[in-house]
Amino acid sequence: MIQLRTKRVEVSMVCPVCNSQEESIFHALVGCPVAALCWNRVGIGTAAPQHNSFFDWCASKFLVCDADQKKLLVALCWSIWNARNDKVWNNKTSSVEIIVFSAQSYLNQWLTAHSSNVIFPSPGLIPGDGAEQWQPPHGDSIKVNVDAALFSNTTQFEIGFVIRNAQGIFIERVTKLFNGSATPEFVKALGVKEALSWIKRNQPCQAILETDCLVFIQALRSSIEMISMFGQVVKDCKALLKELKNVSIFFIRRSANKVAHNFARASLFYPDCNFNMGSVPVDLLPFLVAEVIG
Repeated sequence: MIQLRTKRVEVSMVCPVCNSQEESIFHALVGCPVAALCWNRVGIGTAAPQHNSFFDWCASKFLVCDADQKKLLVALCWSIWNARNDKVWNNKTSSVEIIVFSAQSYLNQWLTAHSSNVIFPSPGLIPGDGAEQWQPPHGDSIKVNVDAALFSNTTQFEIGFVIRNAQGIFIERVTKLFNGSATPEFVKALGVKEALSWIKRNQPCQAILETDCLVFIQALRSSIEMISMFGQVVKDCKALLKELKNVSIFFIRRSANKVAHNFARASLFYPDCNFNMGSVPVDLLPFLVAEVIG
């Protein structure tokens, strides 16, 4: 707001998040009650010897924070600012839990992308995560690959999943079309929930479920409960996994999820459909063949 005022744009100087104090850079990122709760939640806190400006506050924190806290400090600033902008431009209010989780997820993804070990042992991931190429499951297991698509020109989104056996043979493909707007994380989480429900109904001996949504995997394995639509779907998935003792779930790279991704993108033309090998549309067959051969 201050920057806009310097350019002679008439805007309110009141903080759009707390609606009680004048907004400044320091207030938006540290002093606002919501921001302060976020800093306290991660153990960094807002107290500092002097904090006449945001720069001074950061400098004082960098003197006492360890390497991990310094990284989290930067990520949380980004997340707090994103939440503030969501409130201004979309009238969307983010809880402290969502802001902190978003910062931690973003930081984990950044660390993963910059890790010389590719994927493991990055925060929140386990052995079996990070496959870069699709592989068939072992024995009598099935593998379920999940993805989703948001269509920017419409207010619709589609979830889809592909089920294959140990020989890599296509068993079934399921798509569901929904009306409304949603975040990519929510849509992909909903896809996992639908896939788990399919597994529960069909009761295979063993099942491996794969998704390329790292944020969802981290939320699924976290003990933090999020009060949001995304958090509710994650909670539902956790409940389903407790019932399904024979299901393992892993994070994979997009390159290992090509069939589910391409099917999801094409599903606007095949909404709410179940295909088996005998009924899959001809224009989708190349996706299946290419991944098995590759």
